[in-house]
Amino acid sequence: MFSSGMLFVLAGPSGAGKTTLAHYLVDNHKGADFSVSTTTRASRGEEIHGEDYFFVDDEEFSRRIENSYFLEWAHVHGNRYGTESSWVRNQMACGNSVILDIDVQGAVQIKEVMPSAVLIFVLPASSDVLRDRLEQRKTDSGKTVEKRMLAASGEVSFMGVFDYFICNDVLEKAKQQVESIFLAEKMKLLNIGWPVQALDYHSGYMNGLSFWEGKRVVVSSGPTREMIDQVRFVSNRSSGLMGVSLAKAFLAAGAEVILVSGPAFNMEPPGPVRLVKVESASDMLSALQEETVDADLLVMAAAVADYSPSTTVSGKLKRGDGNVLLTLEPTPDVTASLDCSCPVLSFALEFGENAIERARLKMKRKGAFAIFLNMGDKPEAGMETACNTGTLLFASSEKSIEIPFGSKKFVAFGIAAALGREIESEKNG
Repeated sequence: MFSSGMLFVLAGPSGAGKTTLAHYLVDNHKGADFSVSTTTRASRGEEIHGEDYFFVDDEEFSRRIENSYFLEWAHVHGNRYGTESSWVRNQMACGNSVILDIDVQGAVQIKEVMPSAVLIFVLPASSDVLRDRLEQRKTDSGKTVEKRMLAASGEVSFMGVFDYFICNDVLEKAKQQVESIFLAEKMKLLNIGWPVQALDYHSGYMNGLSFWEGKRVVVSSGPTREMIDQVRFVSNRSSGLMGVSLAKAFLAAGAEVILVSGPAFNMEPPGPVRLVKVESASDMLSALQEETVDADLLVMAAAVADYSPSTTVSGKLKRGDGNVLLTLEPTPDVTASLDCSCPVLSFALEFGENAIERARLKMKRKGAFAIFLNMGDKPEAGMETACNTGTLLFASSEKSIEIPFGSKKFVAFGIAAALGREIESEKNG
């Protein structure tokens, strides 16, 4: 079964030794590829175009920015550097891990657009050691060394964004540390679709996943926020874990996956999944309208807020102003409002009796192909939990499929497989 590659980012001040560690990983681990950055600076010494960097002029670099070519780019020491987005995602989609040796600014940008990226900050034992290294390599003037030392103090202030720290004092020790991080992260279940060793325990449960190979699936996730003022908001309870788990399931099946997520606690899909961040229900509607063009499936797992304040206060409401009366108005019904030609899987969170009947009515009202019913009053399942269970209902028949209790990732794989079986069956008559 498909497993996603990972993105490892080594960053730190110039002279910290991150390039040496990056090449060590690539040279010693099959399936680890070094991403060659694009830069506007001139080549140094024996640097080779296409191997050390892609050297371009300012005009070409600007053109690539306009065409959304870069995963990240930044000004560094008077020049611009950037990482090609499509190459990185394609490598990861093929199961390869990508190693980036970039500046701190770029690493922070990557954490925003690809939260699952592993960021490793590299420093020597002291600032004096860093200065010695910069002077000993004899590629920079004394003035440039001073600029790099000044920049280093600013770069260190962003260390808190990173996942790991390596003191590159003794090179062999630093190599062992970066390799330990690499191997441990590779074993995380985040990047493994579903271990083949576990398939026998639920025979037939994953049948149907292969239907999604080469398909384009859009998954909505998390809550939306409708702002009362610039601090407070109306929202729904949602961790975003179900949506991220569904993104993992369809990715593991070989689909191209786009995750459109409101501000959620869980917003870390595997790297090949493109993450689109939204805030409000109207933002969600606009993003899905754009992303579902040519999609093969829309999964509406988002907990979209049903109501929005009729007005938003500028700044922050003061507690001393006394009672505040909120007037709420309905937000757009995102699923019903979409001009979407692909099948839609909707979600229904219900309480009490006659839940199946209410879910079927909701499925019909939204024009969905199928709906996943999960009960809000079932202990340890559903909202803001690690686990789930529910019933998958279809618009074309009275058939229902029970998805057994388990982790949300297990449930997501069951949903994706069952949808694949159903759509394949309908196509075959």
